[in-house]
Amino acid sequence: MEKVKLEEEIKELLLRGHEGGYWDYKSDYADCPEDKLMDYICMANNLEGRDAYLIYGVDNDGKIIGIENTSYKRCNTKEINEFLRNKPFAGGYIPSISVDVLLLEGHELDVVTIKNTNKTPYYLTKNYNQTKEKMSKTLKAGAIYTRVNDQNTPRELTANMEHTEYLWRKRFGIDMTPSEKLMKLLEDVGDWSETRWDIDRHSYNIHNPEYQINVLDSQDTYETLSYFYDDERMLYAPLKLNYLTTTLYETELWYMDMGRCLIPKPEHKYDIEHGVYYYYIEKDSLNGKLLPLFAYGKSQCCDRSGREVPVLIFENKKMRTEFENWLEDNLFLKEKYIADLENSAIFQHIKRKEAKNGKSTCGVLEVAVAFRFYKKWIKQ
Repeated sequence: MEKVKLEEEIKELLLRGHEGGYWDYKSDYADCPEDKLMDYICMANNLEGRDAYLIYGVDNDGKIIGIENTSYKRCNTKEINEFLRNKPFAGGYIPSISVDVLLLEGHELDVVTIKNTNKTPYYLTKNYNQTKEKMSKTLKAGAIYTRVNDQNTPRELTANMEHTEYLWRKRFGIDMTPSEKLMKLLEDVGDWSETRWDIDRHSYNIHNPEYQINVLDSQDTYETLSYFYDDERMLYAPLKLNYLTTTLYETELWYMDMGRCLIPKPEHKYDIEHGVYYYYIEKDSLNGKLLPLFAYGKSQCCDRSGREVPVLIFENKKMRTEFENWLEDNLFLKEKYIADLENSAIFQHIKRKEAKNGKSTCGVLEVAVAFRFYKKWIKQ
């Protein structure tokens, strides 16, 4: 589904009809390795603070001409990363790049995505030139190259002081508010101190110890989701994320399977009209960023044996809306999913656990059906 999002983004950039600070039109490939490296570095150091794109198969006005008939070798993710790996990048920090092929207006476009990171500025520690007869192509050691509007920094120069300062401040998170920085820090699970959440209930960021996670006392509770774990008993505890003595965010930590599996509180959606009920987490939300911290680095909810439990994981709200629209168009699958579940010994065991406490209007059947829809959609 990420490809759908990318396609929409590229269509919007092509409609503008001009290049900009984080996108560049390319009618064709070229053989010059210095030009390729220059593009990658400038885009990785873009001043917009976002993902950047090299769009191959488009003329200077944004008109699609296609890349399928190029006489040059087309690039892919593996080849670009291999190309970058042996370049003399300072600190060993290499731009994060991926390649997707999009089909638009009957033509293929190669879209090179240069990911937004906090490792800026990217620069070289040695001069780079593979085209010896053209020394003007040389990328200079120590020079910081970026992109202003639709222009890359000239190779014989370096970015001005203002732009250079911005890139360094970005690396160190200086311009972020404490709330923004905390959300960024949560993306690196390994940077948080190890803890026993059932005993210590406290973790701090190793590099920025003023950012802390604190879990308060737990209490018994009940959720339909708990029946999908081996032990349906569960606890919940308030969870606070603090900067020094200030609480920036509050949520809940759920101790599923009587504490054997931990997840930040998912959101839930009732659709009583269509008989669907589901728990979900959006990865760009607070709980989405917390999930890998409690799920051994994964953005997934599993039981003690590693089997996935029905918490729907979305990249963002937009993706969740796409799923809901798709579900409404495919409700004819519901009866098949119900029949499949009724023939499942595992699901019948889950239903028996639920029956002990009395089935609610939206119970395990509705949750399981929604999860079947989700697994079908995610494969589209």
